[in-house]
Amino acid sequence: MRVLVTGAAGFIGGNLMESLKVRGIEAIGLDNFSSYYSPDMKRAHLDFTKLNSCTHEIDISDETSLNKLFDNYRPTHVVHLAAQGGVRASKTDPLPYIQSNQTGFLNVLNAAERIGVDKFLYASSSSVYGEGLQAPFKESETLSAPKSLYALSKLSNELTAKHLPGRQTQRIGFRFFTVYGPWGRPDMAVFRLLASARLQEKFKLTASTEVMRDFTYVSDVSNVIDAALKSNVNLFTPEVYNVAGGSPFTLAQLFEVIKDLGISIRVEEAAVDPLDVKMTHGSVSKLEASNFPVPSTNLRDGIAQTWNWMNNLEIDQLRAWFEYSS
Repeated sequence: MRVLVTGAAGFIGGNLMESLKVRGIEAIGLDNFSSYYSPDMKRAHLDFTKLNSCTHEIDISDETSLNKLFDNYRPTHVVHLAAQGGVRASKTDPLPYIQSNQTGFLNVLNAAERIGVDKFLYASSSSVYGEGLQAPFKESETLSAPKSLYALSKLSNELTAKHLPGRQTQRIGFRFFTVYGPWGRPDMAVFRLLASARLQEKFKLTASTEVMRDFTYVSDVSNVIDAALKSNVNLFTPEVYNVAGGSPFTLAQLFEVIKDLGISIRVEEAAVDPLDVKMTHGSVSKLEASNFPVPSTNLRDGIAQTWNWMNNLEIDQLRAWFEYSS
């Protein structure tokens, strides 16, 4: 098995690369070190995992460079995690969501098909469910128009994977639900809450405290991907799976978990963003049916581990990442 991971310097990609390294699986990565959040944070993540030498700086919208890497490395498996993240930013800066999330996705899938990889695994998002569905959300739901360009780009990926003609490459998408943990994206609520606490800053709340999220710890996500890489199950049609904690919490409950751990937070209410959905809650029955590991890290333990990681960072380093993304 030779695995190519796109977005390897990012949050989930970096965690997965480290997990593959520990398991003794040969892997290389690529990343474009975009400025959506601090590129210094991504490079620090690579320094921490000691994976600099096997991570190439390539933009997936650059088809020529991408194909050269595929031809030189000849991966047997591809985990495509590279994408422009963020629901809110897609409203004000749409171009990267077209270049990376749609054109880039097609480039990576075409390259994988061209050399005949065994499996093409890719990141989708819980945001594709939008509003109005009965919880827990199931993969079989008929999806209406998403609320954001980011969500639309992820739904487009699923449709491309489903309908693009190809060889016998297995295509599996994962709808990630509010992933958090060490090295998490600085624009996400868990990172900003904990960073605000350590930096003694106010956390600006731009959502109702009754908003519910199905928080999923990052190592649980890597475990699912690792299991899918090694699985002998032959899927003859493209599939998508929810990767979710299976037990949603309101933001008010998240605040209580943080306070119960002895972490002092100060919350300042700001204008509510209309792009935020009211609830995400993913069914994990399909994961179970395929004998994939179901995310099991409880929220208290996950927050404690994230807080421990954050407290081992240099305070100036944390502040630079926090202020860059704000």
